Amino acid sequence: MNTSENNVTIEWAPFEVAGDVSDESLEKAATNLEVNFLQKQEGYLRRELLKGEGKQWVDLVYWSSPQAAAKAAEDANTSEAFLEYFSLMVGLEDAEDGISHFRQVKTWN
Repeated sequence: MNTSENNVTIEWAPFEVAGDVSDESLEKAATNLEVNFLQKQEGYLRRELLKGEGKQWVDLVYWSSPQAAAKAAEDANTSEAFLEYFSLMVGLEDAEDGISHFRQVKTWN
């Protein structure tokens, strides 16, 4: 058991893609977002892309602090890579719509 005594913040960002968006198109845009936006953000640690049933997906993003997550969310709306990725989604108004943040308390390997 590893007790985490830091501010690791996990961003839970569920979304649904538009009906005509293929998995391949989404994955390509997700990679573009990773390389051209997320990896350049201060406090970015790592990310997982999860696929649910049908058109449901979740981005799971790990940040070094809640402040790093908030700053990236502010900057996202001016990122071409983010805007391209976001354009594939339905039912969301802005970059922070539907996103929740959780503080990492413990991890087990």
